[in-house]
Amino acid sequence: MPPEKNTDKPISAVEFTPMAAPEIDPSASISLGFLGILVLGCVAAIIMVLLYLSKPVIFKVDPVDADIDVSGLSFNIGENYLFLKGDYQLEVTKSGYFPLRQTFSVGDTDNQEIPLKLLPLPGNIEITSSLSDILISIDNQPAILAPTLIKGVSQGVHKATISKYRYFTLEQEFIVEGLGKTQQLDISLKPAWGEMRFTSTPTGADLYIDGKLRGQTPLTTEVLETGSEVTFKYTGYKAMSGLVSIKAGTASEYKAVELIVSDGILNIVSTPSEANVTLDGQFLGLTPMTTDVSPFEEHTVELYREGYLKNTQKVSIDPEQTFKVRAKLRANIGSIAISVKPKDALLTVDNLSVGTGSQVLTLPAKPHLLKISKSGYESQDVEIIPRPGEEQSLSIDLLTVQQAYWASRPNVIQSPVESELKLFRPNSANFSLGAPRRQPGRRANEVERSVTLDRPFYLATKEVSNNQFRRWKNQHSSSAIKGMSLDMAVQPVVKVSWEDAALFCNWLSGKDGLSPFYRVENGSFIGIDWQSNGYRLPTEAEWAWGAKVDSQGLVTQFPWENSLYPPMKTIDNYADSSAKYLLPFTITQYSDGHAVSAPVGSFEPNSKGLYNMGGNVSEWTNDYYDIKIHRGAAIVDPKGPQSGNRHVIRGASWALGSRSELRLSFRDAGYEGRLDVGFRIARYVDNPGVVP
Repeated sequence: MPPEKNTDKPISAVEFTPMAAPEIDPSASISLGFLGILVLGCVAAIIMVLLYLSKPVIFKVDPVDADIDVSGLSFNIGENYLFLKGDYQLEVTKSGYFPLRQTFSVGDTDNQEIPLKLLPLPGNIEITSSLSDILISIDNQPAILAPTLIKGVSQGVHKATISKYRYFTLEQEFIVEGLGKTQQLDISLKPAWGEMRFTSTPTGADLYIDGKLRGQTPLTTEVLETGSEVTFKYTGYKAMSGLVSIKAGTASEYKAVELIVSDGILNIVSTPSEANVTLDGQFLGLTPMTTDVSPFEEHTVELYREGYLKNTQKVSIDPEQTFKVRAKLRANIGSIAISVKPKDALLTVDNLSVGTGSQVLTLPAKPHLLKISKSGYESQDVEIIPRPGEEQSLSIDLLTVQQAYWASRPNVIQSPVESELKLFRPNSANFSLGAPRRQPGRRANEVERSVTLDRPFYLATKEVSNNQFRRWKNQHSSSAIKGMSLDMAVQPVVKVSWEDAALFCNWLSGKDGLSPFYRVENGSFIGIDWQSNGYRLPTEAEWAWGAKVDSQGLVTQFPWENSLYPPMKTIDNYADSSAKYLLPFTITQYSDGHAVSAPVGSFEPNSKGLYNMGGNVSEWTNDYYDIKIHRGAAIVDPKGPQSGNRHVIRGASWALGSRSELRLSFRDAGYEGRLDVGFRIARYVDNPGVVP
């Protein structure tokens, strides 16, 4: 650079020292040129490598003139871009559109196309009109007041609903350009009214049109073609209303209105309340109440309530006057002498305590609910109606809970196949199963066991007949022996296995809606539900108690009165002389009239009213068979062994006749059906825990 000027001296006084020109080394110049060429070559090579590694991407932009800004290294030739593989971000913008920001990936795909569509900005609609307070709804949205500016309306076709009182509603479509622009929509509505003249008698009535006071009659005012609610009001007269319409832009006169004198208002209250009210003989309802009545007339109001004397009043009311009727009803009293046991039982009348024990109740002559209760006893509810002037008395003996329970349980029930079952309450009866060692005819399987029956049960008085069994299994046949039929309808069913007898009991339970006593799976017995009160076979202990313990609690050896064998008179159906051609052993000089089984219920019942417990057919019981010895305390309600392969059979039959077999302690065992083995049904009264 030349030296700075010295302003302290004239230019002519400045001395310049010539500088020698720099010397350039020719070899250095050549080196610099080569270096530049080398750099340019490297750059070109790098660009070529980048171009080779890049993948073409085409952006399809809508609108096409939108601006695209892409992050990262790229090469752009028209719509085509070149990118190295990787993730990129782009931003597309255009005035009037929402900006679009998007991430995209470049992979191994050639000629990748990416569509980019910008959404237009909504527009603004400026609603203008020469009218004010117009209601406008866009696309059924909540209406707003116009004129106004509505911002943010989406681009496209929209529907506007415009309304204003006294004008016809207008529906109009309009197009929104959007892109952030503001458009004008000018609204004009057509008038919807005409002029109508109203008159009334009397004149001077207030006239309301659609709830607004317009003046007094006579009056000419606007009425809508779409209909206006017109109301006439005048003090002392009933308001009259109606819907009136007129052609818009026309004039008309409405027919004269004759106003009706107003009713009076009757307010009726009684003590006690809920008294019946009649007006001039017409029932109106219960007090307290309010009703309209015609003015200037005398009316009769009557109030009456059960247990109270009738109250009558005369009333006359002016128009629009409120008249109050206050009536204190007088009780109509009667007395009832109540005698109760136990003496300290509590008495309540209509849920209010009146003390304990016998007493005379003085009450209004109407129905009352009398309740008598005491802990440990079944309460009783009785409706009583005292009658004035009459002597009335009532005696009530409360039952204990247990007494009430048994009073509600029938002594005799019918099964679904009309078997009669009697109720038995052994009350912890103690007796012996089996027979004493020295009893003639005793068998080894009759080991004595002390048992107690505590749980009440029902036991059928007769064996199940063929007819009854066939209502469950209609193809069953009890067969015959040597031409003698066992298959008659009234004969006891035989050739029935223990399991079939149990399944029949379950079928009966289903008919009566009871839970099944026998647990069955795939049609076969798998166990017992001792909680059930469904139909079942009697336990061996129940059968033995019903057969051998008489009404006095004494154990008997035979079904007849003494211990002599054979019986002196016909007692039941055994192997008698008439069966000598059928059986290897029969009782000589004994004839019961039946070679095989007799109809169920034949012969006299025992002291408990049970038929054929010692003859006709032997009977299945519920217990598995065993002969175990039991010593010690009595077994309560024995259920027998928990498992086994045979079940106990009790009682003699038409095929048996020896001393041993006719004893009531005789027991046998089996599983399959026999020609002389049938059954009778039983069931518990209730599930355990229900019986008190």
